[in-house]
Amino acid sequence: MNSIQMLAGAVDEKDPYTRGHSDRVTKYSVLIAKEMGQSEEFREIVRVSAQLHDVGKIGIEDRILKKPGALTAEEFEIMKTHTTKGANILRPVSQLKEMIPGIELHHESLDGRGYPHGLKGEEIPILPRIIAVADTFDALTTNRPYQQARDADDALRIIRSVSGKRLDPTAVAALEALYKRGEVRVPRTHLVAAKIAAAAASAGSTGPATGETNGPPMSIEMDRN
Repeated sequence: MNSIQMLAGAVDEKDPYTRGHSDRVTKYSVLIAKEMGQSEEFREIVRVSAQLHDVGKIGIEDRILKKPGALTAEEFEIMKTHTTKGANILRPVSQLKEMIPGIELHHESLDGRGYPHGLKGEEIPILPRIIAVADTFDALTTNRPYQQARDADDALRIIRSVSGKRLDPTAVAALEALYKRGEVRVPRTHLVAAKIAAAAASAGSTGPATGETNGPPMSIEMDRN
C-alpha cells in the first residue's frame, strides 16, 4: 500500500492544485461503496483503484495539466488520455487487474458521452461509476486553476442534475445520504475558499448569473478532474 500511495502522491505533487485529491477521492469512494452495500473485498478494490485513478496524469505535460482557464480542443484531447495512460502503466501488474476499470473508465458517462471509449449505461462497471461520483464531488469542492471551489450543497445540486444522465444514481444517492449524516465533509479550508468565491461573485454580479458559481454545470469541471 505504501508504494501505491507514493505513486498517487507523485501525481498530486505534479499539480499542487490537486494535492490530496487522490486521498479524498479514495475516502469518498470507499464510503459510497459501503453505503451501497458492497462487500469488504470489493471495497478494497475500490480503495486501491480510487487511489490510483489519476496516475496517468504523470504522462500529461505541465502546460496542459496546470493551465488556468479552458483547454483548447487539442489540449483537451491530450488531457483525456490520462485514463488510458494510467491503465497502460498499471496493466502489467497482475495484482492490479481488477482495479484497472476504475482507472481507465472513471470518465465514462451513462449517456455515452464520456471517454475514453464512449461506453453507455450498463456497459460501464460499477467500480468506475463509484469513483466518478467521488471524483466529481472533490473536483467541484476544491480550488483548481480553472475554477473556484463550490460549497458542498452547491456541488451536490450539480451532481443531482446529472444523476442518471452522466453519473450513477445509486452512487449519487449514497453520497447524499453520507453527507446528510455528516460522514462526508468538505475540508474546512475548501469551505472558506468557496464562501469567499461565492461572496465575490455575488458582489460583482449586476445581472443574471452567467459564471461558474450560479450557472449550469460546466463540462470542464467534471471532465478535466
